[in-house]
Amino acid sequence: MNKISEIELFEILKKELTRQFLEANSASSIDISEWKGQDIVDFQEDVFSRTKSTVSEKWFYTYFKSEFKKLPRIDMLNLLSQYAGYTGWSEFIQTHQNNLEEAIQRENQEKKTQAVVLTETPPAEKEKVLKVENTEEKITEISPARPAEKPKKKRNYLFIGFISILGLGILLTSAFFIFFYQKTFEFCFMDSDRNSTITEPIEITIARKGFTPLELFTVNGCIEFPSKEDTLLMVIKSTYYKQDTFKINLHQYQGRETIRLQPDDYKVMLRHYSKSSQSVKERIKMLDQMIADDALIYQVYDNEYFGVEVLSKKQYINLVSLPTTSLKNYTLIEAERKNGKIVKIKFKIQSDET
Repeated sequence: MNKISEIELFEILKKELTRQFLEANSASSIDISEWKGQDIVDFQEDVFSRTKSTVSEKWFYTYFKSEFKKLPRIDMLNLLSQYAGYTGWSEFIQTHQNNLEEAIQRENQEKKTQAVVLTETPPAEKEKVLKVENTEEKITEISPARPAEKPKKKRNYLFIGFISILGLGILLTSAFFIFFYQKTFEFCFMDSDRNSTITEPIEITIARKGFTPLELFTVNGCIEFPSKEDTLLMVIKSTYYKQDTFKINLHQYQGRETIRLQPDDYKVMLRHYSKSSQSVKERIKMLDQMIADDALIYQVYDNEYFGVEVLSKKQYINLVSLPTTSLKNYTLIEAERKNGKIVKIKFKIQSDET
């Protein structure tokens, strides 16, 4: 009996996880291996809401965005299977092995039925069936108009040849324009308040006519990309800066261009008071004023044993108010503001361990 390998089963599980997520959420691609940034964060939150546990970003990249040689641990397989609607990995395996066995049984039964029909069919009936199956061939052999088809075939060959030459000409012309008329452009991002280069992570999405959007990422404040279009739309996202969309006229490009981004004051203040070296009293006071009492606060871990931990406002303030050196590694991932208060915080404190 044929069986599905565990690696094949895990690939099937990844497709079911994608379908399950997309039933109530949206993503930049239907292929989970192409997800990044906000897609991964949304997936982590959805897994947590359904299973009260989640997967780390490092684990996601290891098993969903790169080739792997062995399966994840059984506890992670059980967690993902539960998210997909099964009681665990064992039920998932059994369900798909049963589906395979049923398919094989149906195929064998169909073969047996066809064999019985051929065995029980009288010779005269078999000859009729063969005549029906070969009708087109026999008609061609006895048709008196057969000689008249030769010029038609010749015309068809000429038409196909013309189309092939035309297609080749279009292809060569396109290649010429791509290689000789496509320029490379460079843009750098500046903080509009401080007039300094931004060194925070920035995600850039560039819309392209007839193609999927170009996704770029920078941590040094500058990007380079090729383009043959006259104008383009550029969407900028960064944790500490307001999201903005720019319409770029490439006709006016004169070398490296600068784009100024507006900082999000609340997020900048949140980062400052979460890792500043000022007095504990002042830090606690400012954080208490900035954060809503019912704010959703998540701490993300970069290891396989913990995914996301939910903290209360008091727990968060106590954590970032302790004078520890680990606060130097504090990173704000996401923050949302409503009615002058921060209502959502997602952060991590990177471990110094290697």
